[in-house]
Amino acid sequence: MTAHSVRNRDSNLAHLVARADRGLPPWMTPRNIFLALLLVSLLIDLAFGFLFRFRTLPTQLEADELEYYDMATGLMTGTLEITARRTLAFPLLIAGIRSISANFLFLQAVVTALYSLSAPLLFQVVRKVTGSIAAGALAGFALAFWPPVVFYGVSLYSEALALPVFLLALWALPPGSRTGRPRRARDWIAALAAGVLLAAATQVRPMYLIMTPFLAVIIFLEERDLRVAAKRLMLAAAGFTLATLPWSAYMTARFHHPILITSNGGETMAGGLTPKLLEPWMQRRLLTNGRATWIGPGKWVPAYQTGYLSSADLKLPYDQQDALLKERTMAWVKANPGAAFQIEACKLLYMWGLYPWLKNGMTQFVLGTLPTIALLGLSLFGFVSVPAARTALARFWVLPVFVTSVAVISWGSWRFRQPGDAGLIAFCVVCLLARYLARRPFVSDGAR
Repeated sequence: MTAHSVRNRDSNLAHLVARADRGLPPWMTPRNIFLALLLVSLLIDLAFGFLFRFRTLPTQLEADELEYYDMATGLMTGTLEITARRTLAFPLLIAGIRSISANFLFLQAVVTALYSLSAPLLFQVVRKVTGSIAAGALAGFALAFWPPVVFYGVSLYSEALALPVFLLALWALPPGSRTGRPRRARDWIAALAAGVLLAAATQVRPMYLIMTPFLAVIIFLEERDLRVAAKRLMLAAAGFTLATLPWSAYMTARFHHPILITSNGGETMAGGLTPKLLEPWMQRRLLTNGRATWIGPGKWVPAYQTGYLSSADLKLPYDQQDALLKERTMAWVKANPGAAFQIEACKLLYMWGLYPWLKNGMTQFVLGTLPTIALLGLSLFGFVSVPAARTALARFWVLPVFVTSVAVISWGSWRFRQPGDAGLIAFCVVCLLARYLARRPFVSDGAR
């Protein structure tokens, strides 16, 4: 069987990839692989954390991390003033861990341990879509060793909890008929659960709200039967709505205008789309924890640095500031489409490691930029050479499109890219495995 047969005889990608499981030793069960991945991922993440990444004092945290930590302190002392800027799921987790122990290293280690579930969960997602233990294991181990994911996951950023919760949502979502996986009687419950879990991920990190239309894309690409796809979408939407409604109702009542998750769209947009980023001030600077970074097009600045708010505006309530930021950002974009396009292009190039190559130093270039470019190249090769993957593996290749849309709205942070990296890794592993198996002689069980 030749590689060309991937396009002809073996249109069922799952059937082809499942051949990788032939001859696996008896001990390679889904349970054992899951536990092995969890152990490996946990060891890698904790080792990196204790050797390089964990901080000794909360004052060494970066801005967003410190904000989550301070919110947790407010929850514990009863002094937190709820605003429309953040959700409470991640600060609640931090507060819960701190209620067990006040040790700062313990807090970071527990959050990292939860994040370490990402690799075994990706294994489960790939296995569910392809039916292959081998494919899932390869994807899981690749994610466990993927440098950008390890670096940004070992932190007190909300991504550390959001990624495993989101992967749970992908795992719950029933595979469509184009994946080759059988339809099950309880798929309606699974679709409902997928919506609930996506809502949970959104409560941890509101950027996952942008994933909701992409969930519809995944469902309709994977499923041939439009009625089945529509039913699953309605069930997922119902689960998402039911899980989101209590928070939305509370926030709407508290701030007297409709709020679905948060009300920081203007701040998010303005920080990454301001003419201030085009000024010649891009330069390396050193953060308190010693990490080098830079400011310029593709990055993000706080509201007071955007140039959209006067000193009087900065004294207004947050909701009013956010509305002004959105209005003035859109006015600037309409008046300066060329400059706005330049900034948006920089966001996308920065997110995917194509710019600025050496601004953050040689370590990030070698361990982050080069692997990312290689992964993008492999995914493009898989997308072109394995046509069946365009539908059967939709839930994987759609993820980098999702995080790219996040960059367009916000900025090109590599932190936001984590689900995109997980999706690309899974997509590349399955496509390359399919290409490899298509070139190998196949002996059926009957012929043996």
